Amino acid sequence: MLKRFKIPFIVIITLFVIFWVGSSIFNYFTHNVIPEIIITGIEREGFYSGVIQGNIKSNNSYKIAQVRAFLDGEEINLDCPRQIGNKKFNIPFKIDTNNLLNGLHILEIEAIDSSYNQNKSNDKLEFFVDNIPLKATFLQQEYRVDQGHTVHLRIQANKKIADVNARFLEKIYSCYPESENSKLYECFIPIDCEQNADEYILTVELFDKVKNNIKLTGKIIVNAVNFPRQKGFKIAKGKLEEEKEISMSNKILEDALEKWIQDSSRKKLWRGKFEIPIELQRVATPFGEIRTTSEKGRYLHKAVDILNHPKSVVWASQDGKIIIKDRFLLTGNTVAIDHGVGVITLYCHLEDFADIEVGDFVKKGNPIGRLGMTGYANGYHLHWELRVNNVSVDPFEWTKKVF
Repeated sequence: MLKRFKIPFIVIITLFVIFWVGSSIFNYFTHNVIPEIIITGIEREGFYSGVIQGNIKSNNSYKIAQVRAFLDGEEINLDCPRQIGNKKFNIPFKIDTNNLLNGLHILEIEAIDSSYNQNKSNDKLEFFVDNIPLKATFLQQEYRVDQGHTVHLRIQANKKIADVNARFLEKIYSCYPESENSKLYECFIPIDCEQNADEYILTVELFDKVKNNIKLTGKIIVNAVNFPRQKGFKIAKGKLEEEKEISMSNKILEDALEKWIQDSSRKKLWRGKFEIPIELQRVATPFGEIRTTSEKGRYLHKAVDILNHPKSVVWASQDGKIIIKDRFLLTGNTVAIDHGVGVITLYCHLEDFADIEVGDFVKKGNPIGRLGMTGYANGYHLHWELRVNNVSVDPFEWTKKVF
């Protein structure tokens, strides 16, 4: 019978120690992984005021021998001698931004491990200090505007703002820099032609990049307009039936416009005044005219109908992006152009389209189609509409003043 061979416990311990020491020495000489350092409490390109409370964290496979921190090239004291020499640690640090200039600063963290290769990592983080008190004012405290016109709201701030919102009649309008890097903010508030003439409160709230906020209060006085009346007109029943066969519902158009308003560019795509999109012979229907027709009943015509020779060229009234090009029951062949910040123009009843596609950027004066009478129309004309945040306003106002 074979005897069981027993290895003495001391031998097992000795072999384990030899293996552990050997693998540690091997790891010491061969480790070549750069240390991973995580910085919390401060974000890249973030804005800060007061005291920043941050942390330097590590969870590495090899011990870290040294961690150093530099602010704008000058070393800062981390005061953490006990935590160096660990694989895992959490080193808190403070930066008092009251001792720094407003603007860009660079925090650099350097870590070196304990291996023979002394693997080193460097992480640079840019951030901004903003200890400037927030100030802002209306360029115009009181606005007087006609029904169906547009308020051009402008606010001067003393620095770049994170968010500016205007509230009027329970609706919120976003404000944007007038130009790149500008501290002048603007937005366009449409006054529906059916809005009651009265005096209304306007409030604006501004938030800077470090979450300070202020609120401004002004007022908008809406003036009454005596819109003209029209007895109405009739559309041949056969024409409407034919349109139904080849056109989409105008609800599809309205749903699409609602979506496009929300996705409108956050900056103005235009400069200067808008242009009348055809060589104007006559205005057939002014903005806001009160109509009564057998098909639609009583309604306000929230656009202008303008005339020129049948099938004459229709031009883009301003720079912008084509967002709709299709045929609808009421508006016929229709083109819509997004001019940015929620401003859209529509060109309806076109005979046909120019060589344009949805997504194209067109310049003021580019052809978009020819004057026609498709859709709900009994004669050649252009239905030209301008919407601000999906409220139709008088487009002729935009041809007379710079918004």
